[in-house]
Amino acid sequence: MQILSAANRIVLSKIRWLIFEKITSLSDYLLWTLHVPAVTIPPKASGIKRVVFIGEQLPPRTARIAKWVKRSGGYECILLCSKKGYIHKFSDPAFGKIFLFRNKWHLQRIVRAVPDIYLFHSFAPKSFFPDIVRKMNKAPFIHDMQDVYTIYYGLNPTLGWLQKELPHEKSCLEQANGVVGHSLEPNVAYRKFKTRQKPPTLFFPLYCDDDFFQNTNKIIDKDNIHIAYAGGVAGSHRNPKQYGNIQFQRLIEIFVAQKIHFHIYPSPSNVRADYEEYESLARNHAYFHFHEPVAQHELAKELSQYHFGILPFFRELSEQSDDKLKYATTLKLFNYMEAGIPVIVSKDLGYQSWLVERYSAGIGINMGDLQQIRKRIEEQPYEHVLQSVLQARDKISLKSNISRLLSFYEKTGGAE
Repeated sequence: MQILSAANRIVLSKIRWLIFEKITSLSDYLLWTLHVPAVTIPPKASGIKRVVFIGEQLPPRTARIAKWVKRSGGYECILLCSKKGYIHKFSDPAFGKIFLFRNKWHLQRIVRAVPDIYLFHSFAPKSFFPDIVRKMNKAPFIHDMQDVYTIYYGLNPTLGWLQKELPHEKSCLEQANGVVGHSLEPNVAYRKFKTRQKPPTLFFPLYCDDDFFQNTNKIIDKDNIHIAYAGGVAGSHRNPKQYGNIQFQRLIEIFVAQKIHFHIYPSPSNVRADYEEYESLARNHAYFHFHEPVAQHELAKELSQYHFGILPFFRELSEQSDDKLKYATTLKLFNYMEAGIPVIVSKDLGYQSWLVERYSAGIGINMGDLQQIRKRIEEQPYEHVLQSVLQARDKISLKSNISRLLSFYEKTGGAE
């Protein structure tokens, strides 16, 4: 009954938002046609370039990037985000102004009221609202991709919302002034779309944020091993074909049976209906610990208490495409390195396991290895792997690489 209740609450939440969006669209459309501004923003300061970040859902990578864009490039950063998708724990004071839009007409009213825009830096997924801004042709438009929906289930997905989303994703990828790929997924999408002429593209991995580096000098106690996961979780009421890789009930059983402490920090974007059952499990297992969501700027310090971070995403657990697993990247990989802890990574995650292996920053495993994860851990010289993590993160940090993004801005940005 509780599982059914969780599923129903998620559906009701979506219905309430759709009703709100439809009702407010009527008034905002009228105000749009009458040219009534939604906000009042003064012209930018002389010599300062204004970048507007725009998206439906605010992922943690956006604020991290904006902070370094402002710090290293001197840009003024403004955030436009859907009221539904804004997560305060993913935000940052680097955004001089934040405007939350309620529907597509409200978004266009805000954009029309912002003067002196140097460029738009959109972030996806999703691409519906960024595509609206792109079509307004007010300033050069960069589309920033981490998860590319096209490679999840191909060009003909059965999910209705994905069918509606893909045309906008295709438009943004093909018609943006520039594309920033935090993973290698955009390249796969171009092949699937059979795109003949791509816009300029920058491969810009998520990178580690130097501000969050924790210096750990711990040794591992083999009788008291702690493994942490930070990110999205799904309840058992979700469809495993889509959510199987973030349904952790079986993984919890495996770790508990080996007397390994397993800690989960759900993403601040998770809905509580998805993790109530994990809270119940934690009350009944001494080796499983479920924590409250933690803000991005506090996460590395929290994770630094533990011995390993884990990326337990395997091909057998969902029906996501092989391309998705092979080319994807997740911020949690870099969060673990910021925390100064080695990474246990699925070998099915091609790019991410390669990155861990390249820097000797952890342990690559197959799904069958989970049953003997204690043995795999004890085989590793922990102190050596730990030092490799601390050395690697300096090379793959935002401070060391932000100049690449700033150069891309200059190549694709508007005239001053």
